[in-house]
Amino acid sequence: MSEDVVIQQSFGDRELALVRSLRYEILRKPLGMPPSGTIFPGDENESTIHLLALSESKLIGCASLFVDDLDAIQLRGMAVASQWQRRGIGNRIVETAKEIAISKGKNLWCNARFPAIGFYERQGWIQSGPIFNIPIVGPHIAMKWTGNSENNVGSVNKVIK
Repeated sequence: MSEDVVIQQSFGDRELALVRSLRYEILRKPLGMPPSGTIFPGDENESTIHLLALSESKLIGCASLFVDDLDAIQLRGMAVASQWQRRGIGNRIVETAKEIAISKGKNLWCNARFPAIGFYERQGWIQSGPIFNIPIVGPHIAMKWTGNSENNVGSVNKVIK
């Protein structure tokens, strides 16, 4: 992985247009979905943290962190530009999310697409719910990361589409 990649935090809607553009290219366009499919409830909240992976000031990866009513943080909309995949960018984004969760005393959870399950498991996440289908997008499974502790902060068997 290139040494010039940095992970930066952005809050609310500061760089949201860039985040939505990358979400569209990687997560929605290949499925034939419209750009409006990149708009998530809570994206513009000041409490939402958008993680930006930047190389030479160009966005090459992103994920959004949403604090939910269970006192946990949902990781959502993670995407890495095609030419940067399999170079450790996603790992760095998830590690940053873990650091933020630890600093806030919270757990992380996500709804993982099937092809990403192994990625999250290698990062210490565990499956925490049944398989479910999101129309057009496909099968998912709820996963959680609890700071490698035995106790969970709330239940993370929640599905948000």
